Amino acid sequence: MTRSELKQRFSVFGEIEECTIHFRVQGDNYGFVTYRYAEEAFAAIESGHKLRQADEQPFDLCFGGRRQFCKRSYSDLDSNREDFDPAPVKSKFDSLDFDTLLKQAQKNLRR
Repeated sequence: MTRSELKQRFSVFGEIEECTIHFRVQGDNYGFVTYRYAEEAFAAIESGHKLRQADEQPFDLCFGGRRQFCKRSYSDLDSNREDFDPAPVKSKFDSLDFDTLLKQAQKNLRR
């Protein structure tokens, strides 16, 4: 597949800003398609597998890529922000002042 073929095939999802193909010795070749809008990238990820032709090897679709290919500030479209910001954990001691906690600790030591 050529760069222009890749671009033409994936342009059905939206305006492509950049498209590159990279060939490696191991045969695990890959390409990057950068869309103008995130919604277009989501559509390509969601339905791009339907573009595979019967005589082609299966391919994986995913978000990401190195910033040098994006040529703008990187957007991590597939991360789940909730995974990185855990909810604050409330302790039963949060509402107690130091003196009250000290008295409770001393009381527990006497037991």
